[in-house]
Parts: sequence; structure tokens; C-alpha cells
Amino acid sequence: MFRMDPVELLAVILIVVPILGGLLSLLTRGGSGLKATVAMTTGIISVSSLALFLFISSGSFLSEIEASSLYPMGPGMVVVDLLLAALFVYIGWRIRSYLVMVIATANLALAILLDALTGFQEVSPALVIDHLAVIMVLITSLIGSIIAIYSLKYMEHDPHRPRFFAAVLLFLGSMNGAVLSNDLLWLFVFWDITTLCSFLLIGHTGTDEAKRAARWALTVTLGGGLAFILGTVLVFHYYDSISLSAFPISGANDLALLPMAMLSVAALTKSAQAPFQSWLLGAMVAPTPVSALLHSATMVNLGVYLLIRMSPNLAGSPSLSAAIALIGGVTFLASCILAITQSNSKKVLAWSTIGNLGLITMCVGVSTPLAVTAAVVLLLYHAISKALMFLAVGVVKERLESEDIEDMQGLRTSMPFASTALSIGIVTIVLPPFGMFASKWLISEAAVTFPFLMFLLGVGFAGMVVFYFKWMGTILSVGPGVRSTPLKGDTLGRNYRWTLGTLMAGAVALSALIGPVLRYLVLPFVERHFSLPVGTDDLTLFTSSGEFPVFLFLIFAAIIFLGLGLIVRPEEREVSTAYACGETFDFEYRGNYYLGEERVGQGIALTEGAGTVLVGVVLLLPLLLEVL
Repeated sequence: MFRMDPVELLAVILIVVPILGGLLSLLTRGGSGLKATVAMTTGIISVSSLALFLFISSGSFLSEIEASSLYPMGPGMVVVDLLLAALFVYIGWRIRSYLVMVIATANLALAILLDALTGFQEVSPALVIDHLAVIMVLITSLIGSIIAIYSLKYMEHDPHRPRFFAAVLLFLGSMNGAVLSNDLLWLFVFWDITTLCSFLLIGHTGTDEAKRAARWALTVTLGGGLAFILGTVLVFHYYDSISLSAFPISGANDLALLPMAMLSVAALTKSAQAPFQSWLLGAMVAPTPVSALLHSATMVNLGVYLLIRMSPNLAGSPSLSAAIALIGGVTFLASCILAITQSNSKKVLAWSTIGNLGLITMCVGVSTPLAVTAAVVLLLYHAISKALMFLAVGVVKERLESEDIEDMQGLRTSMPFASTALSIGIVTIVLPPFGMFASKWLISEAAVTFPFLMFLLGVGFAGMVVFYFKWMGTILSVGPGVRSTPLKGDTLGRNYRWTLGTLMAGAVALSALIGPVLRYLVLPFVERHFSLPVGTDDLTLFTSSGEFPVFLFLIFAAIIFLGLGLIVRPEEREVSTAYACGETFDFEYRGNYYLGEERVGQGIALTEGAGTVLVGVVLLLPLLLEVL
């Protein structure tokens, strides 16, 4: 009988318990049995993720787990890998997509080839638990659990609830497995499971639009999986191992770069970077909890996680790094501009997510210590703020039956709790001293020696301020004769209050604690590979360019918002009808900043064209460097 130490046990719990919870969900008929299963599963993985953080923080910076300690997971992964590939071939046949069938067949052939080449050898270590992995586990387990609990209320009238929660819990378990895996075959298996879960969740409603979006998401992300398995085969060819830690830190300047180029393309598809962003935009037809799950806690984070994991290796390959940085920068700029043109709140949030992932990708491409630090900080703080905004939009849609920003006019008077959640989400994304602003401050410092990237950042940041504050202005606007609902009188259900309230508190508290977050979570990962770029105490961040007094800024922000809340409180008599020379009309607070589908399509086509060229550069660079 195998004995596990506490860290090994926690790692297994974080992977296995959600998967078992998903299977158990299928056996329930909904109702109390399903609620108990979801509550128990999310409770276990939430506590386990916090325990893992305490273990890794109080002990060594790195914990390695051998495959022999996890028997029979090793042989089981090979079987699951082949079964998944065969399942995707079957799905392609069922949905009548020959492209999916071709990609899935190629995946199956390469998986068999990889097994033959490696002789089913075990990678040592199979799992690696460091601070980056723990950050990802915390995001997945805590934020994912909040989304799952929120979904109990949001999906309560859905007849297919067991299937929905089975996919959600399987999603969480596979994400934890992916970020803990050092064995590229294991990582590929979990990678493909997330692809399967996203396909099921995007198409959950069964409408024609949902089916089309699910099929396209499957095609793009399965194509990314093909790049991943091909890259893994090349990793074994060049480095005689399929371990993530097998890449040379010094980098390479010839065909030996090809494995990292292929894995980078796989990461770009998963994180919806140009030219692959269309699948994530189409996924907005899914129920709002699915959007929150894809955009904040799971799917898209896996791609940038892989890029951050490879950042020390990419740092020694300036040509490949530069191409990746440009892809991220172009994606960020285009996303911020296109977000301004949208009035649908979920599309705005989708473009915002793509843009912020572009920032992380750009940081990985810059590959300096400060840039990698900024990437990890942004990854963490973006997850919580974006989850808060998506879930708040879901609450608003349930009440207003609309996702349009213009329909949210005066929301602060009718739904004060939801409008507070949206406002805090916007503030923590855009304004100092909150975590996402701090990460963008670090990004700006990291890119200061790259003039073109600074231009992309400057225009993109300006666009972000426009579309977020346009949204906030609509929420806070009040028409004549409107009476405000007191916050305590808001009829929002207890489930929504607790989930949104937890995310609001977490977004603000983590920003106040950014010093300890950097010291105990982010910097231990960075210092394993780079010299430390940031100094910190509990109240202030220090870089070579100056200091960022987080706590002092937070006090100033609190004083300003409390003051505005007390002073700017218009009474009914102070909001009068606009004068129109005696004519009566309905006044609308609208602007002419939205574009039609044709213009938006042109912008997307331009972005995809630029992205396609840059992805081609990423793939061709190793060949060119070999020849030249």
C-alpha cells in the first residue's frame, strides 16, 4: 500500500475529488442530492487548495511527486489519452465536422507515436508543486467553487442540471491536474479534458447558435491540442524527455526551438489570442456561469499559464520571444478598441478578457524579471475581478432579461447590490491602487525600453478606460423622477449576495494585501529563474523606477468614494426633465460610439490577419534560424 505525504495527498484530492464529484452529479436527479454533491466537492477542494498554499509557503519552494507514488495514474493516463482521442473522432462524426475528425485522428496517431517512442516511460517528477502551480490551483479551486455555488441558483430551473455540474466539476479537476503536471503527456490529457468540457458547456442550451459556437470552439482548441501533441513529440526528439523541465534554460537558436514554438501556438489557441479569439467570443452564447468559468477560473488561463511556465526558456530565445510579445501587444490593442464598439456587456467582458490575456502574453514575450512578475500578478487579479463582473452581469440579466449595457441605465437605483458589484469590478480593473492597476504599472515599467510596445500599451489602456467608464456612467445615471432602492431593501437572493459579496471582498482585500501576495506567492516563483525585480513590504511595492504606496492609495480611494457617496446623492427634485421647448420626449443617455456588425467584422478580420502573420513567424522562425 502506498503512503503519501500531506502535499502528495492534497494534490491527488484536488485532481480526483472534482472528477468523482462530477461523476456523482450525473447520478443525481438534481434537487438536494445535486446541491449536496456540489457543496461537498467545492468545499473539499477549497480547503485543500488553501492547505496546499500553507504547506508550500511554510516549507520548501518546490515539491516534486514521482509517478510511482501515484500508481496507477501513470498507466491510466496513457489509456485515457487514447480514449479521449477516439472520443473526439466520434464527436466529429456526430456533429458532421470532417475537420474535427481529421484533427482528432491526427491527435490519435501522434499519441500512439509518442507512446511508442517513449516506451511508456515515466517522467520524473510527474507532478511539480511550486508557487505558480499553487496560484493556479487557488484560482481554479476558490473562484471555480464560487462560480459552481452561484450556478446552483442560476441553473435551478435547467432540466439538465446534473450534466451541467458534471462538466463544471470535471473542468475544475482537469485544470488542477494540468497545472500540477510536469509530464507533458499528463498535461496533454488534462488539456484535452478541458477542451471536452468547454465543448459540452458552450453547447449546453442546445440551440442552433450554441451548437455552432461549441463546434467552432472544439475545432480551434482541438487544433491547439494537435500543436501541443506535435510539440511534445518534438520535445522528446530534441531533449530525449517529455518533461516540462527538460527545456534548456539558455534557449536555442535553431530547429531545437520548434518544440517551444509549437507549444506556444497551442497556448495561444487556448488563451484566445489573435488570430484564434473568435472561439471565445462565440462562447458568450453559453449560460453566464460558463462564461465566468471560461474567462476567469479555467480554460483561458491554461494557455497563459503554459507560456509563463516556459518564460525562463523563452528568455534565452529573443527572436521567438519578440514574436510572442507582438502577438500579445496586437491582441491587447485590438481588443480594447473593439470593446468600445460593443453594447452587449458579455461581449465587452469577452474582449476585455482577450485583451488582458494579451497583456500577459506580451509580458512573457518581453521575458524580463519585471515582466514575468507583472504577468503572474495580472493573472491572479484579473481572475477575481472578471469573475465578479460576469456573475454580476448574470444577476442583472436574470432581472432585466437583457445583457445590453444601455438597458442598465440607472441600475444603481433598481439593483443597488448588483450595481455595486459591477462598479467594484470596474474600479479594481482600472483604478489605482487595486491589483490590476499595480500589475499594469509593472507592465509599463517592464516595456519602457520597447517603444512600439509602449505605443500599443498607451492606446490600449486609454481604450480600456473608455469602455469601462462608459459602462459605469450608464449604471450610475439616473433619469428624472426615479426613486432609489436602499441597499438593504434589495431583493437579491441570498446565494447571489454571498457569492458576489465574497468576490467583492476578495478583490478589495487582495489589493490591500498585494505586498504579502507578491512576497509569499509571486516572487518565490520568479526568483527561482530570475533576479528579483520588485521589493516589497506589507504596504509598498518598490522597483528600480520608484515605489507604489499601495495602502496609502487605498486609504485615499476609500476617502474619495465615501465622500462621493455622502455628497453626490441627488434627490428626486434635483433630477429634472430635459428642456425641449415645450415638446415631450423620452430622453436617452446614449452615445454614437457603437459600430455596426460590418465595421466590427472588418476590425476583427484585420486583427486576425495580423495575428496569422505573427503566428506564421513563430512557426517559421526555427526553420529560418536553422538556415541562416
